[in-house]
Amino acid sequence: MARFVCKIGTPTGSMRAQEVEEASAEAARRSLEAQGYYVFDVQVRREALGGPRRSRAGLNRIGAKALLVFNQELLALVKAGLPILTALDLLGERSQQPRLRTLLADVREAVKGGAALSAALAHHPHVFSPLYTAALHAGEQSGTLVDALTRYVEYQKRILALRQRFRAALTYPGVLCLASGAVILFLLTFVVPTFTRIYGDLEAELPVATRLLVALTGRLREVLPLVGGGAALLLMAAWRWRATPAGHQTMDRWILGLPWVGDLARGYLFSRFARTLAMTLGGGIPMIPSLQITLGTVGNAYLTGALRPAIPRVAAGSSLADALGSSGVVPPLVLEMVAVGESSGSLGDMLGHVADLHDAEVDTRLTALAAVIEPVIMIGMGLVVATIVVIMYLPIFHLSAAVR
Repeated sequence: MARFVCKIGTPTGSMRAQEVEEASAEAARRSLEAQGYYVFDVQVRREALGGPRRSRAGLNRIGAKALLVFNQELLALVKAGLPILTALDLLGERSQQPRLRTLLADVREAVKGGAALSAALAHHPHVFSPLYTAALHAGEQSGTLVDALTRYVEYQKRILALRQRFRAALTYPGVLCLASGAVILFLLTFVVPTFTRIYGDLEAELPVATRLLVALTGRLREVLPLVGGGAALLLMAAWRWRATPAGHQTMDRWILGLPWVGDLARGYLFSRFARTLAMTLGGGIPMIPSLQITLGTVGNAYLTGALRPAIPRVAAGSSLADALGSSGVVPPLVLEMVAVGESSGSLGDMLGHVADLHDAEVDTRLTALAAVIEPVIMIGMGLVVATIVVIMYLPIFHLSAAVR
């Protein structure tokens, strides 16, 4: 008998760790499932202390693209009929990432020792999410591992594509803003003082606009270190505050309330929510564990907190549409489509349509935002730079007129 640390989901929607003593990890899983729990992860107690910590180092170095490639290759090998151990050997040999090779070697040893693939991967929760391991476990239980991998790979592709479109659309305006700020700061801190010294040597009387700009520039150079230091301290304080549960939830709610950006974020988050729930339900995972897993992937603390009470309502017999509607944060169209999906017995397909609808809406909004914000930034920067240049050349124009 050995002691196992199990990460479980309860019928009321909470997640917790529980220790059990059984002959094997599979026996521990079956025992907890018989009690009505959904088991996300089972680890031998000593590994629970050491295993995940070892994989934590690779978390930031095994990106979403690398995991997608890994899953695509694993799917191809399993689909071709290769045993799991052989597939893991081949993937480890082909991997270009040392950390992934080490991780796959650990997974292979666990599988060789009798663990299921999902259980072996669950020993590295900082790399392989509960969503992934739960989907594989459901596929293993039903004998449809290939289908489970296929669904997850398709899910990964769509989520990654949406994230990349989101980042690509916002990267160029962000770069423009930084470049514009740098140009204006350079003019005010270097170019304008140079002209000021030249005009001082000439002892020329400066126009009012030029005197105001010179005074502003002098003041800016005096307070710039203080402003920069204060801004850095504010950013650090905001970052630390966001790390607290209350700060995280408040800031995420503030983001959703921003014009344009809030609508974009809301569309992205509900697309992810609907697609994740569709994938878990389509993989045979029961509703309550599916909701628990899905809420863990939303990525917005405010929405997660608002949607969490829906889990006990569904467990008590409420429909998903009514439970989500009670949160007050789900758009009416989504609720209507979910209700139709429930009544027609095609909830998974309808959730997929919800995700597609939000994907299209996000694409449209991103295109419109880029079409508006880029010219505005360029025109704004051009006007500011032109104004500074004209104001600094005004004394020269006045001197030329006086000479004539």
